[in-house]
Amino acid sequence: MEPSVVLWAGKSLSGDEAESTRRAVALLTRAGEHEAAAAFVRFLPESGHDWTPDELELGAHAGPWLGLGGGPADHLR
Repeated sequence: MEPSVVLWAGKSLSGDEAESTRRAVALLTRAGEHEAAAAFVRFLPESGHDWTPDELELGAHAGPWLGLGGGPADHLR
């Protein structure tokens, strides 16, 4: 099992966290869940997403955040 990844606005992802997020995006895309995949893509460093001050403020306290993982790694590949 992979550890869970917690995402919030402005968080710098480690290499493992970014890779886990990319696998989740790929899984969602293959499943046809393009809107959900796009929600995760914005957390990736290469997305270039500019977080608003309001999003950063919320991210520093309560969210937005999303948890990934907690399941067998094979399901995210």
